[in-house]
Amino acid sequence: MLEMRRLRLLRELKLRGTIGAVADALSFSPSSVSQQLAQLEREAGVPLLRRVGRRVVLTPQAEILVEHTTALLERLERAETEVNASLANVSGTIRVAAFQSALLALVPPALTILRDDYPDLRVEITMREPESGLHDVWARDHDLVIAEQYPAHAAPRPADLDREELCVDPLRLGLPPGRDDVRSISDARRLPWVMEPAGTASRHFAEQVCRVAASSRTSAT
Repeated sequence: MLEMRRLRLLRELKLRGTIGAVADALSFSPSSVSQQLAQLEREAGVPLLRRVGRRVVLTPQAEILVEHTTALLERLERAETEVNASLANVSGTIRVAAFQSALLALVPPALTILRDDYPDLRVEITMREPESGLHDVWARDHDLVIAEQYPAHAAPRPADLDREELCVDPLRLGLPPGRDDVRSISDARRLPWVMEPAGTASRHFAEQVCRVAASSRTSAT
């Protein structure tokens, strides 16, 4: 019989890429993770890992086990949800990841509602950027992620995650006093810009808008 905890380690290796990353995520030592995966290989009776340079990758047989492990975890989570729903009082812990603006604007009123309606429910909140938050939910480090998406610039989202739109915010260009002459992005191309840090979704979107505006202006002239 294959042991579920070892199967989960194999799935974590698929998601995180290295034994060291699995060890860090689960607070194990790398040697302990390696030993558990070696034991899983003995239980399965087939090779599950092979070395490629300094890394290990999953064999086709390991990929099959990961697929079934994911399905089993989903069924267990649904079972826990149904058991909790059958109780008079909703309790337990929900782990939420959210980006900074959502933590300031959306999370506080939601926590107030949860406190009033479900006083026995514990909520753990972590600030994460959308891309990393989506991956964390996929890896089951969090139960829910509040992310943002910009027009024509969507963060990669695993197909098996459910998505619910919360709200739509208008995007506005902030200008210094006395710049009533700026009517479009193209008009502001020679002004100094202040943007979000490099690598964020909002920065990618803003740079994309600027590139499109510059291209349109060049074509028009």
